[in-house]
This record gives sequence, C-alpha cells and structure tokens, in this order.
Amino acid sequence: MSSEVTIMRWDPYIFRQGEDFDAFWQKYANEPSKRFLFVLGRGYDPRALSVLDKIVEFGGEVDVWLLAFDNGFQDSELRIQLTLENVKKLEALVGASKIREIEVSLGRSGKGNATSRNVRQALRAAGSLGVYTDVVVDISAMPRMVALTAVASLLHELDKMSVDGPDVNLHVTTAESVSADIGAARGTLRDDVTNVIGFGGQLDSESTDQIPRVWFPVLGEQQGIRLSRIRDKLNPDEICPVIPFPTREPRRGDEIIREHRQLLFEEFQVEPGNILRASEYNPFEAYKQIFAAMDRYRRALSELGGCKAFVSPLSSKLLSVGALLACYDHRYGAIAGDRMSVGVLYVETADYSDPVIESDTEYQLSSMWLRGDWER
Repeated sequence: MSSEVTIMRWDPYIFRQGEDFDAFWQKYANEPSKRFLFVLGRGYDPRALSVLDKIVEFGGEVDVWLLAFDNGFQDSELRIQLTLENVKKLEALVGASKIREIEVSLGRSGKGNATSRNVRQALRAAGSLGVYTDVVVDISAMPRMVALTAVASLLHELDKMSVDGPDVNLHVTTAESVSADIGAARGTLRDDVTNVIGFGGQLDSESTDQIPRVWFPVLGEQQGIRLSRIRDKLNPDEICPVIPFPTREPRRGDEIIREHRQLLFEEFQVEPGNILRASEYNPFEAYKQIFAAMDRYRRALSELGGCKAFVSPLSSKLLSVGALLACYDHRYGAIAGDRMSVGVLYVETADYSDPVIESDTEYQLSSMWLRGDWER
C-alpha cells in the first residue's frame, strides 16, 4: 500500500531471547486454543530441535512440516548419521504421525533462484495454513536461502490470507550461535548469484538498467568470495557495508572489517562514512536500522528517477532475517511516495563439508513474532 507517511511495520515489535524466551513460550504454548505448525529443516545441526523441545515441554500441540533438502550431492557418513539422529529425536518428541516430510530440491549452479522458487512451491503445496493458530518457522537447521524464502513466503501467504480469512500468527525462532553457524556452514560455494524469490530488485531488467543501485552487504566472517561474486554481478553505484554492532564479542565488528579491509576499501572503494551498524542482539533493531538507511537513499534519489536497493545477508541468521524484513517492508509496507525495487542477493553453498561441532558451544533461543494477534 502507499501512504502519506512511511510507517515501519515492526516498530514496536515483540522479540524474546534467553530467559524471556522461556517465560513467553511457557505461557503462550499453554493456551488451550493454540494449535502450532512447526516448519523445520531436516538437517544435521545439533540445535535443530532445541526450540521445538521447549514448546513441547511447555504443552504446545504441534504438527511438523520437515523440509528435506536435496542438493544433488552425496552426504558424508557423519552428516547422514547426525541427520538421522535428529529425525529419530523428532519422532520421539512429537510422534511420527505428526510429521510431514516435504522434499525440497536445492538449486544447481547456473539455475538462478531455483532453490528459493522450489522452497516457495513446496510450502504452497504442503497443505492448509488456516487450520493452525500459529506457524513457527525454526531456522536453526536451515540453509540461509531456504530459511529466508520460508520466512518471506509464509509471511506473504498469511498476510494475504488474513484479508478475508483466518488471521494466523507467524513466529521465527532459532538457537543462535555465531560460532556454531560458522562451523556448520563450511563448504564449496556455487558460482552463481541467487536471490530470494520475489526480491530480485529488477537486477536483470534492461529497461531500468540506468537506475542507480545501492548495495547493503550485511557482513560476517569469511565472506570475501561471496562479496566479490555478488559485487561483480550487481555492479553497484554505492556500497554501504553493514557490520554487527553491538555484539556479544565486543570487537567482532572491527575484526570483520579488518578481515575484509583490502576488498572493501581498495577493491570496492567503499567510503568509510558509508559503513552502517546493526544490532547483533536484536533483529528488529537491525531491521529498523537497515530499513531507515534504505529509505534515506529512496527519498534522496526520488526526484532523480529513484534507485534500487539490494541487501546481501552474510552475517548471523537473526541479522539476516532483520535485513529481509527491511526489504519486505519496503516492498509491501506503508511507504510514502514512490517505492523502489528491492533485492536480496546471496551465493549459496553447493556442497557442505563435515560440520565442526563443539559440545560446549553456547547458544540462545530467540523468538520473533512477525504477524498476527499482536498487530491488532
């Protein structure tokens, strides 16, 4: 919709983490009227069932859609073993009859946004969302492109459904650990740049090729190859790197800049004043910071023909969801004046190495309430 005043949808917001997560869900899951659908990844990550285990413990009635990924490569024995262990734990937790396994083919090199398109199609074909009071997307064991597509697609479907049908709540949860995410994500990258379906930003449109492109890469560790490939594809006119700050590790943002210093300042010619900061602790605060930065460019360039804004979520999963919401709100939210095209660009992992799993890794359970009752 258009609006006389730009209004950020998730301001205020509801976000719970750590002890607040337990307090919120213990009360919420116990409400007799609640019926939950959990959307999970069928993966090897030991954190895969951490959130669901809590909800079941608190008394939630749960059905599960289990997204089973196929990237065309043979899994290692370790990954197969860890994945099967998680599936057995899931069956013991909720019962096999409550689980619907949904096959998702991950894109092959050179096939554009195939992964995102396949995820959206699989979710649309999986069944009715309207029979549930709450849909929970747990992204703990999902590849980045699968997670972001699941969130964006379900949010859009539920928004449309609520116009003349049930108003279903949507939550995004995760067991967040930056170090564990780095250890689980090692592997070989695909050659091509992909995007979340519906968020291509008219990147390949010849008719809008002259419109300036502003790129907001949300930085994490070990992202040099992804940054180079996306930059070569996008050819942005302006680059505004986003670093996590504040963070749990006080100097994490500085270390990320130091790691990518040559790439950012010598090759990309980034102006130091263009560096933005977004909260690692709170994805909704990150959303507001990134949304506002995008909107400043939209307003500043509106009289010159506008601009396109692109985000690349290369940091933690929560920060990535915050960046996605900034794009979602610019596309579908209450925006004063002309909208701009927005894109979410990424380079997927083609084949994963065996994960580096440390038994003493600490993580926090986090919950974002994206839509539903709280908006009334």
